[in-house]
Amino acid sequence: MAGPVDPAELVYIFIDYSNVTHEGSRELNIANDHFNVDLNRLVLTVCNGRKSGGVFIAGSTPQTAPTPAKDELAWRRAEHHGFNVKTFPRNASNKEKKVDSRLTCDIMLTIRKNPGILVLVAGDSDYSVPLEEARKENWEIEIWFWNKGKSKHFSNFPYTSLNFHYKSFVYITGPKNRYTFEISSDIIKNWKWKNEPIMECYCALNLLCQFQWVNKTTAHLYFDNETHLKQARGWLFKKYPMLLKEQGRVGKSVKVLQDKKITEDIVDLPQQNTDDPLDDQYVFVDLTESIILK
Repeated sequence: MAGPVDPAELVYIFIDYSNVTHEGSRELNIANDHFNVDLNRLVLTVCNGRKSGGVFIAGSTPQTAPTPAKDELAWRRAEHHGFNVKTFPRNASNKEKKVDSRLTCDIMLTIRKNPGILVLVAGDSDYSVPLEEARKENWEIEIWFWNKGKSKHFSNFPYTSLNFHYKSFVYITGPKNRYTFEISSDIIKNWKWKNEPIMECYCALNLLCQFQWVNKTTAHLYFDNETHLKQARGWLFKKYPMLLKEQGRVGKSVKVLQDKKITEDIVDLPQQNTDDPLDDQYVFVDLTESIILK
């Protein structure tokens, strides 16, 4: 059993959700309606194997319109992971209010503890003041954000670009693709892990994750070409063979690729880290699959 973690090695993460998603969609040139951030995978990316001391997330909601379902789902899933999530309504001009102040308060309260590692996932210059205070208290500071959205006021802090890591936590929903891999059934018992096996597959193949839950038990995975589709199917077969079970159905617009030798479909797959902290989190049950080539 591992011993207690040195407080100086604990990572405290502060995420400005609106800042991350808005700047990310612009940076990657993806429509905001289709741009999604899996907050748990973002936290795992930032931790990079280190122990988290706490995660604080702040975001905003429209004042008059309903909160987008994708944001509501992201926040609820984050809460189920034990993260601290606070949201605030925007003003009449659709401008954010209180988000920066909330995260600033969280930072100031946190740095009263024994010094550790403070990670800010935001690019707004308003956070430079609490970061300077944290530095005075001997905290180690890290900035993780998109290249174009980072304030010049952060130039004195260690910086890691999300541009080099986004495939581990960003996913696209909505746009359909000719090459579609359908997974159908109760993939996982605990809904908060619902995206994990899908995103892990795309990440292992170094592909930007594109999928859509068409209902509570069926997801369509999208690929740019047949080679990537076959690689994903082969990877899932090797990593989680219990996921795949042929349906044996063929329609006019659906072609089920027959199993010959799955390993032949795998072309130069990246090696998956066997120490992935997500590996033991999955609870898979009966799953069926088909590959649709329209």
